[in-house]
Amino acid sequence: MSPSKRREEKPDDSARLRDAILSKIRSGEKGEGEAVSPPPSPHGAAASPGETSVLGREISVFGPNINDMAMFCRQLVTLLEAGIPLLRSLKILSVRTQHPRLKKVVGDVANQVEQGNRFSAALAAHPRVFSPLFVNVVKIGEAGGILEGSLKRLADVLESKASIRRRIIAACAYPFVAILVAITILTVVLTVAIPKFRVIYDEIGVSLPKSTRTVLALSDFIRGQYALYLPAIIILLAVLYLFRRSAAGRRFLDWCRLRLPLLSNVNVKIAVARVTRTLGSLVSAGIPLLEALRTTVQSSENMLVAEATQRVHDTVEKGGKLEEQLRKESHVFPPLVVDMIAIGDEAGALDVMLNKLAEVYDEEVESVLRGLTAIIEPILIVVLGFVVLFIALALLLPYFHLAKAMPSG
Repeated sequence: MSPSKRREEKPDDSARLRDAILSKIRSGEKGEGEAVSPPPSPHGAAASPGETSVLGREISVFGPNINDMAMFCRQLVTLLEAGIPLLRSLKILSVRTQHPRLKKVVGDVANQVEQGNRFSAALAAHPRVFSPLFVNVVKIGEAGGILEGSLKRLADVLESKASIRRRIIAACAYPFVAILVAITILTVVLTVAIPKFRVIYDEIGVSLPKSTRTVLALSDFIRGQYALYLPAIIILLAVLYLFRRSAAGRRFLDWCRLRLPLLSNVNVKIAVARVTRTLGSLVSAGIPLLEALRTTVQSSENMLVAEATQRVHDTVEKGGKLEEQLRKESHVFPPLVVDMIAIGDEAGALDVMLNKLAEVYDEEVESVLRGLTAIIEPILIVVLGFVVLFIALALLLPYFHLAKAMPSG
């Protein structure tokens, strides 16, 4: 059989995908247009993962995170690519989505679209779930007739952000757990073991060295202020939370991320990866550069990066070159990044260059995070070893002094 004949007999991939999805949907329906709901629990509606049931109502303690939103966007793109209309796709996802709050919101969005509202307007009615990036990409996709392509690029952006966040959490997990375990063990030693040594020291009446007195004083302080720990921790966490939510606090923390020596290296790379990924994906989807820059500003999680990108947008809007303002924002965009963007802009392949930069910096972020994890582990071991050694020597030194004071023979 000739290759051309085999190509003719091969079914179209999108048709196969559409048939598979429709078959899956029909298998879960009770009839025309009625989806099967999960079997009720003895106490009411069945609770999905991440939710609880109160008097038959499903509630969610936490809102959907970026992983949930990335999965929702990718599922919506898959349904649209399979040829399923938007309204039908939304109704399917309002049943199939696992997160209870997102499920409810998608159901409301489907109802608004069915009533004749624009998809972007329905999304904008839920700002706590759908970010400005999500809403603006949909709005621009609707206006340009490229909704499917815009959503596909948005799914890529969300999945990339979710991937970076997972890598950051994985890199921070070991140090956080190690420090938490060390603090717990030291607290137990200082509050339980040290007081027993104090009784022994009092009985033998030996003169205590300064290190031992320091450890005993620390033990007395921790045990004496025990009732204040929980309120102090709660107050501290509340103050930090309010400070983080304030404009001044957010700006200060974002400044620290980009300027402090130990944090700036990885955070600048993360910022470049996110900006280039978002901007490149939007431009690739056919969204004009100014609109793409404006959307990138609104989606930025760092205030300093958002302000720098806004200044770039204003320069381009006034007729200036993209490269012109980027070079002035060297605290966010390294010179090499600006050079590559300028080359891509001059060659008419800005989207290709931005996406390539995003891939390169994604790999660099992963490499830096691996390196930080490899460095942090031995540092933690050495620091904790010194702490344990200090406490052990402080407890044993009185016995050495006592041994020296005893007459020989």
